[in-house]
Amino acid sequence: MRSAKPVILAAAATLASQAAWAQTTTFTQAGYTGLGITPNAHLLDWGRVEATYDRQLPGLMRDPTGHNFVVGFGLLPNLEIAGRLATNTLNCSAFVDKNCGTRDLSASGKVGIGLDAQNRFRVAAGLTDVGGAATNFRTFYGVLTYNEGPFEASAGLARRSGARPNVSMAPLHGPFAAAAWQPLPWVRGQIEYTDGNAWAGVRLFAPRDWLPEGWTAYVGSNHRLNDNKLTRGAWLTAGLSIPLYKVPALPGSGPRAPLPALSGAQRPLPAYEARVLPAPPAQPAREGAGPAPSATTAPIPARPVSDSDLEDLAAALEAKGLEDISIGRMPDASVAVRANNSAYNWNSVDALGAALGAIARTFGDRKTGYRLILTQRQIPLVAVTGQSDCLREWIADAGAACTAGQLSTPGTGALEPLHAGAAWVINQRKPRWQTLHVSISPVLRTNVGTEVGALDYSAGVNVGLQLPLWRGASVEWRRNVPLANSSDYEPNGVFGARRVRSETERVALVQTVRLPVERWLAPGDDLKALRWGLAAVTAQATIGRVGSNFDGMHGALRWEPGEGRHRASAEAGYFRNASFDGSISSAGPRRAKPLLASYRYSVTPTRTYLEATAGQFMYNDRGFQLGMRQWFSDVSVAAYYRRSNFQGGATRQFIGLELSLPIGPRRDVAPARHLQVGGTTRFSHAVETLVRDPNGNNAVRPGYGLPVPAPSPEATFNTDRAGLLYFEDNIRRIRDAAR
Repeated sequence: MRSAKPVILAAAATLASQAAWAQTTTFTQAGYTGLGITPNAHLLDWGRVEATYDRQLPGLMRDPTGHNFVVGFGLLPNLEIAGRLATNTLNCSAFVDKNCGTRDLSASGKVGIGLDAQNRFRVAAGLTDVGGAATNFRTFYGVLTYNEGPFEASAGLARRSGARPNVSMAPLHGPFAAAAWQPLPWVRGQIEYTDGNAWAGVRLFAPRDWLPEGWTAYVGSNHRLNDNKLTRGAWLTAGLSIPLYKVPALPGSGPRAPLPALSGAQRPLPAYEARVLPAPPAQPAREGAGPAPSATTAPIPARPVSDSDLEDLAAALEAKGLEDISIGRMPDASVAVRANNSAYNWNSVDALGAALGAIARTFGDRKTGYRLILTQRQIPLVAVTGQSDCLREWIADAGAACTAGQLSTPGTGALEPLHAGAAWVINQRKPRWQTLHVSISPVLRTNVGTEVGALDYSAGVNVGLQLPLWRGASVEWRRNVPLANSSDYEPNGVFGARRVRSETERVALVQTVRLPVERWLAPGDDLKALRWGLAAVTAQATIGRVGSNFDGMHGALRWEPGEGRHRASAEAGYFRNASFDGSISSAGPRRAKPLLASYRYSVTPTRTYLEATAGQFMYNDRGFQLGMRQWFSDVSVAAYYRRSNFQGGATRQFIGLELSLPIGPRRDVAPARHLQVGGTTRFSHAVETLVRDPNGNNAVRPGYGLPVPAPSPEATFNTDRAGLLYFEDNIRRIRDAAR
């Protein structure tokens, strides 16, 4: 008989080789990163979303069997948030059947930091079950976690709130401790203790080769080790984790590869200052940006650009899907280029890269100066001035010795003077008004975790037609088409008044215009105009029907001075409700008079927007909303708090999570010469819960804090991503699109 010693040694060597394997973080049924019942001090990775399902509701004394859904987001490097739905039944109505059990919709959050350079020790604090009419699982906790290779140990202290003996109580209370061992990448064992009770469990992780890059999936089994009423003896769990986008490197987080970049401009160069320049001497510049050109450098003669060259560029821009193409010559022999983007609706950065790529391929073999202005709805959005050979080298990543281009946005000065004095050879090639734009986008209305059901929905599709008219103007027609809905969204159902109907959702004339405020308030004073960002004021007017029922007019102002850190806006409207009949089922008031002001601050290192809105909302309720929006490329996740009340009525408080993303092709398709078809630039859906009222009045009422369903100026400004800092932050994407 062969000795078992070699086998044992081989197994030991295999486990030893995995000593550097780090623990895989997972979400728990309570809405925090942890093991099964208890939290640890880890956080969901920044830029990651994770969904977890448990066939158990730990803490429900009467019947812990049910469905527990959790969706969490790594919103910031030190913050995770989650939404949770815990329900014994899915379709049961508590108004009809008294045996429906518990149904609890709530939010959770946790913050944490590392304590040492090796990240072996971490500390975190959090709370669960915020919001909702009931607080069955509310807990406040703090936890310390130690990691060493495949081993993890945690200890902490928790305090539950709102416990109801023999009904519900959070299982996490008092001192708690947990340990886990992950000897192999695909398996983890764990044991936990809290409040005199203990559980053990195992998690099995899918091999990485089975999933898309960065994804994690797992299943697990949990087992009660002592006799308690908080859980059944055993239950199953499953989870899926998806990265939303590769997040930026923060200062001090490690080395960052330098990238020759388009440099930012505090002020666009007027036409008479333009030069075709050699490589400038090295100068101090902001990190990640190339050196700025020097106006004192002697110009180098440029090879003449023929009309056929300009025709080639126009054809290249048209092939890239750009419209309203104008190309001409400047007095300094540089080439003036103006093009409008209506095809790259995910992100205008892609359109800018496509235009720069066309310029580099057409003129990259010569020293030709170029002045590009990219517009949206014929409103100048961003400009780049530079030299074509340097641009080509930068796109090819060939280590260009000169600056590829200089970025400008309206906040740094008016862009129109860049083309002052241009002699246009090609004017308005492929006019935008000759193309009918068709958009197809989803419509989704939901009620989550109510007394009548765990999830009720009404889904449909919105088909829109947009015909551009003159500069900045268009006429729009949009119609909703229902596809499917739950029984509670039937015409006679509880939510029947909110169902997606077959109806015209919008028919309106929209006019957008840049206001020349710098001429009105600072004529001839460029410094004052720059300091206050007077060239970055835009107005938009809408007249017609919006929101299916409201006929009237709406006006909006937008101001984004400087580099784009700040954005202020205001809007007002007056509408008549065509469907108002005085009944309780009427969708909205007889007259809607929204009046709102908003402010946004951009935290550039983390791509975070801090947002505030206050005033009178669409249904004439008054209040405010505070929120934080985190961008992951073209996807954003927002958490918000809203407080609102109708005159003479009770004040309602809500917290919610919103996911926003583009749907459809990254670039619209053109099946015919005068037809363009695409998806939606921005589909957003929020799930919110009512914060418990001190008086116990938690009846859900629709219509609180609704935005005006009119077109937003932000659609012109790349979904509020049009500042100089944003374009500088996306230099790599500009170059990728240019290739």
